[in-house]
Amino acid sequence: MSFLSSVRTAPVQHSSVALGVAAALASFLGVSAQAAQEESLEPIVVTATRNPSSWQTAPVGATVITADQIVRSGVADANEAISRLAGVPSRTDLWGGHERALDLRGYGSTAQSNMVVLVNGVRISENEDVAARLSAIPLNQIERIEVLRGGSSVLWGEGASAGVINVILKDQVDSGTQGHVYGDISSFNGREVGADANWGLGAWGLDASIKRLRNGGYRDNSAYAQDVGSVGVQWAQSGLHARARIQQEDQDARMPGALTFDQYAANRKQTSSPNDWAHTYETRYIGNVGFERGDWAWDLDLGTRDRRSQYQFSPSPVTTSKSRQTQLSPHVTYDGAVGGFSTRTIFGLDLQSWQYSRNVANGTEEGTQNNHAEFFQSDWSLPTRTRVVFGARHEHVEKQDNYPGAGWDSPVSYSRPDGLKAHELSVSQTLITGLDGYVRTASSYRLPNIDENRLTTAQSALRPQRNRDTEAGVKWSQAGQSATLRWFKQRTVDEIGFDPINYVNANLDPTRRQGIELEARSKLSDRLELSGTWQHLKARYTSGPNAGKEPVLVAPYTATIRAAYNVDDQQSVSVGMQYVAPSRFGDDNDNTCAKRIPSYRPIDTTYRWSDKVWTVVASAANLADQKTYNYAYSCTTGYLYPEPGRSLKLTVSRAF
Repeated sequence: MSFLSSVRTAPVQHSSVALGVAAALASFLGVSAQAAQEESLEPIVVTATRNPSSWQTAPVGATVITADQIVRSGVADANEAISRLAGVPSRTDLWGGHERALDLRGYGSTAQSNMVVLVNGVRISENEDVAARLSAIPLNQIERIEVLRGGSSVLWGEGASAGVINVILKDQVDSGTQGHVYGDISSFNGREVGADANWGLGAWGLDASIKRLRNGGYRDNSAYAQDVGSVGVQWAQSGLHARARIQQEDQDARMPGALTFDQYAANRKQTSSPNDWAHTYETRYIGNVGFERGDWAWDLDLGTRDRRSQYQFSPSPVTTSKSRQTQLSPHVTYDGAVGGFSTRTIFGLDLQSWQYSRNVANGTEEGTQNNHAEFFQSDWSLPTRTRVVFGARHEHVEKQDNYPGAGWDSPVSYSRPDGLKAHELSVSQTLITGLDGYVRTASSYRLPNIDENRLTTAQSALRPQRNRDTEAGVKWSQAGQSATLRWFKQRTVDEIGFDPINYVNANLDPTRRQGIELEARSKLSDRLELSGTWQHLKARYTSGPNAGKEPVLVAPYTATIRAAYNVDDQQSVSVGMQYVAPSRFGDDNDNTCAKRIPSYRPIDTTYRWSDKVWTVVASAANLADQKTYNYAYSCTTGYLYPEPGRSLKLTVSRAF
C-alpha cells in the first residue's frame, strides 16, 4: 500500500479552530505540528477520480499499490495484489480459484457487479455475471493500482456502488530497448513463461508482452490454462498525445463444482462435476487521444471488447455465447484559476453499447444495452488549504433481452428504459502539512445484468439499485509513518441479489452498510517496514421480513498485516497474513442457521534475490496449508467451494 504524499501549498491562513484540531490530532499521533509541517514527501497521484490529484488531500477513501510493492510481495497477478496489499476481502471463484472475487464493501455474491474495474481509465467491467479478468494484465506493465472505496457513479456510471479499481499501465518509455523474460514452476503441476519488452525513440514508445500459464489445479477437474498477448503504442509531442493497445486472451478452465459437507470431509480435493468445462476467447482494444493548450485539455477514451465463450454443465449440451462491448468517452478539462481560486473541472460524455447472443435449447437469446450519460466534476482549492469537490451525472439506459427459454425455465422478454442520476459533494481540509481530514456524500446506482434478469419472479427486468453514501476520514503521514482512518455508511434501496427462498434474482429489502476502515504503514528502519489494514463492517436489512438481520456471504471483520525486510542490497523477505471473519451461508437470509462459513487466515511469504539483471523469487501462498472454505451456499448440505491448499512457486527472470 502507498500512503505517502506531499501537498503543494503556498502561504495560507489557518483558522484557530483548525490549528487546535491539528494540534490535538498531532499530539494523539505522537508528532509535533512543526515536524509535520516540515516534512516533504514524494507525491502520490490518484487518477481514478478522473481529475488527477494528490492522494493526501483527495477527499476519497483511496489506496494506491505501487509497482515496487507488487514486485516485492511476489504476488501472481493484479487480483492477488489487491487482496493482499490493499486488504480487500476475496473469495474463490467457480473456475478453480484463479480469478478471485473481490469485495470492496460487503456485497457478498454480487460484489463483482458492484464495482467498476478500469485499465487506464477505460472500463473493462462486464454486463454479464462475469468478473473483469484482472489476472490477464501483465504485472510488469503495471505502474500502480488505485482502489477507491465508496459510490463513484458520477464519474464511472452504473455498477460503481462499492467503488472503483483502476489499473494504470506504464507509459514512460526511455530511449532504447528494455525488457525481461521469466519462467516459473509451482505446486499442482503449475508452470508459466512470459516475456515483455519496451522500445523508445523520441516521441514514440512501443511495448509488447506474452504470457503462457498452465496449472493442474488443487482439486480434481480444476486444470487451468491462460494465454495472453498484448501490444501497445504511444506518442506524445507538443501538447498532443495518443496511445493504443490490443490484447488477446484465451482461457481454458475445468470447473470442479461444489461439494457437500460429507464430500468435503471425505476428500476436499474431489470434484462433483468431472465433465464441466469452459473456454473463453477475448480480444480487447483500448485507446486514448488528447490535446492540451494552456489551461484546457481535450481527451477521448475509447475501447472495444469482443468475447466468445463456450461452456458445458454436464449433462446439458454445450452453450456458446458471443458479446461485444464498445465505449466512447470524450471529455474536456479546465485546470486554471477562476476568481482567484484554482480549479480543475471536467465535463464529459460516456457512450456505451453492448450486444449479446447465446444459443439455448429453444433458439437464440439476443440482448442489448445502450447507455448515454453526461457528467461533470469540479475540484476547487481554496487559500485556507481546503478542497471542495462536487459533481453530478445523468444517464439514460435502454436494456432489452429476448430469451426463448431452455426447456426447464420460462421465456423472458423485456425492453426497459431507465433515467438515472448521481451526485457527490466532498470537502477536504489540511489541518497541518501531512494531516488532512475529509467528509463526503454521494449517490450511486447499478443495473441488473443480463444473467440476473433471466431469472426473476415476474420474468421481467429488475429495478435499478440505488445507493447513498456518507463518509468521513483522516489521513496522516510523516517521516515513513502513515495512517488512514475512515468511517462510512451506505444505504441501499432495491438492492439486486439472489432470493434463496423463491430461487430467483430479486430487488431485496433496503439495507445499510456501515463501518470503519484503518490502513497504516510504519518504516521502522531503512530495512524493515510494517503495514496493515483492518475493516469492521456492520451490514443489516433495515425493513421488511428480515429487518435487523445480516446479509449473507459478508464478513463483519477483515484484516491484513505484512512485514517487509531488506536483508541487503540484493535480498529481501516479506511475509503477510490475511484474516476474514466467519460469515453466513448463502441461503441464510433469515439468519436462523447456527453454522457459519469458517474464518480464513492464509499466510504468504516471499524471498527475493536480484542483481538487477537476474532475479530469483521463491514464494508460498497459504503457507500453513489451512484447510477451509469461504464460499458456501447451503447451511444444510454445504454446497461449498474449498480454498486451495499450500502452493509453492519458484520464479527466475532476466532483464535486458
